[in-house]
Amino acid sequence: MRTFKVTIWVALLAAVLSTGCSQANREEQGTGTTEHSSAAPERQAQHEKQTTPEEETAQREAPFTATPKMKGGLDGAADSIREVRFGKHEGYERAVIDFGSGGAPASRVPVWSLSSPAGEGYTRIAFPDIDATSQTDGTFGGSILDNFYVVRAPGGALFVDVFATGAFRYRVIELSDPGRLVLDYHPTNGDLRFPIPAQAKKTVLFEPRQGEAIISPLRVRGYSRNFEASNTIMLRDSSGNVLSRRTILSNDWTETWGYFEASLEFASFEGPATLRVGGVSPRDGSFEGVEVPVTYGGGG
Repeated sequence: MRTFKVTIWVALLAAVLSTGCSQANREEQGTGTTEHSSAAPERQAQHEKQTTPEEETAQREAPFTATPKMKGGLDGAADSIREVRFGKHEGYERAVIDFGSGGAPASRVPVWSLSSPAGEGYTRIAFPDIDATSQTDGTFGGSILDNFYVVRAPGGALFVDVFATGAFRYRVIELSDPGRLVLDYHPTNGDLRFPIPAQAKKTVLFEPRQGEAIISPLRVRGYSRNFEASNTIMLRDSSGNVLSRRTILSNDWTETWGYFEASLEFASFEGPATLRVGGVSPRDGSFEGVEVPVTYGGGG
């Protein structure tokens, strides 16, 4: 009887140890991806496991470049953006755009065109076939990748702006099943030649830039999510006098960021001035937006 009890005890101990080892193995396998998203880590890990050997080879061999424009994709492959994710890798940082088609993950990458102007701290990826998104903006918080915005383009489609805090080279990789567009950023020596566009909680101003010399008429462009898509543009001199003021509408504010562009006319002035672009808080009527210093560049 004693031998029988010892045999049972040994069997139970072996079963417990086997279960623990199996669980440890599963947990170790689950940490294989460095890309992450608080919204859907399980889906992200699944995407990584579906990468084919051919895609992995292309990823390893794709060079980093400073090419200002690129394009690719397949017509009609997707109709929406499902998610934008971030990952840190050895020597570079990664943004991944996941696509949808008919409410499900798309199998291929839709048509895209990329613009990465020299000396600028942003990359713009336009998607002419995409008109819906589940994610509108977010913060990356990397050493070079800062944040992103999904914006309604003037024609109704969407583009994605990815902001970097320093000079970089990049590469673009298309992955299938599911369709993903991968953007890898490798930091380079040197500084950006142009200041990053001014950003506030609900307004991003691309033009003019901070400290720019301006003339009339002044082109003002950017995107926002201000209440009822209303954007007030105001130019004040150093004494606070209003030199010019105009209110325009962006092309979206409920579904994603909306693009706006306007021409502002004003009389010549001397000394510094401030351009204010934004909206009015629906809670207390206070200004919400960006302010950039400018100077008159029209001569005497």
